Amino acid sequence: SAEDSFHEEGGIFSRHRRTASSSSAGSLDPIPLEQIAPPLEKTEVKVVEGALNLKTMCALDVYTPLRMVFAVPEDMELTKENMAEIYGQGWSRVPVYEPQPPPNEHRITAVKGILMTRQLIMVDWDDERTVGSLPLYIPPCVSPRMNLVNLLHLLRGGGSLIAFVCAGPHLAERALREGRSIPAEAGFMGLVTLQDVLESVLQERIYDEEDVAQRNLASAILTNWAAEKIQKLVLKRRKLKRLGSGAGSHDASKVDGSHDLSSSPEKNCSGFDDFILNDRTPLLV
Repeated sequence: SAEDSFHEEGGIFSRHRRTASSSSAGSLDPIPLEQIAPPLEKTEVKVVEGALNLKTMCALDVYTPLRMVFAVPEDMELTKENMAEIYGQGWSRVPVYEPQPPPNEHRITAVKGILMTRQLIMVDWDDERTVGSLPLYIPPCVSPRMNLVNLLHLLRGGGSLIAFVCAGPHLAERALREGRSIPAEAGFMGLVTLQDVLESVLQERIYDEEDVAQRNLASAILTNWAAEKIQKLVLKRRKLKRLGSGAGSHDASKVDGSHDLSSSPEKNCSGFDDFILNDRTPLLV
């Protein structure tokens, strides 16, 4: 039989037809391979490509860097306001770090573990408890050079959906097992989750309920801002039109001193300067 190959037909990848021969007398008509196996959609092709790239990609390609990580200090008091702030971030797992002496008190490199935010349901904010008084989950530490195949096996079979990315994972794991924070020489770099690996396979972002809500809110803010700008623009043009028509009738009686309002800068002003983007313009991310 002829070798199978792929070609693109109207956005759908399908195989060439393959002929089949019979060992008995006579021969069969060519059978379309589409009747044997369904055609591959573009989404399926992307998933296959993403799966094949797992061996060549590493944790450094998909992880969340330290500057984008939300974390809380272990001495944070679990007041009503602080608990609302943690819940407001929308994360189910939040890193907890050990505060450093000034001026590095807000650096989150000295991480001690992961706070499971569902534990806060049973905490009374009147008890004046701190984050450090709650049990912390210790995730595995991985090297930024670990390929995604091994990372997928680790996160899928190790009972953990998140891992710390460290330049020295063995130093970091030893410190966490001993109840200490990750030392500076271990080089804490960020986080990587099972969702990050799956997104690399699908080659698309996976949105949860919180992401969709934030995206809809940002879209509504941008829509309202644009509507207000358009309304101001329409009112401004109407005002300029009324002023122009009134001035034109007044100057019509003048023979030599006629003034052409069409060449006036105010008349030609379109008002689109209001749409110049600045630091106060709401933008979708």
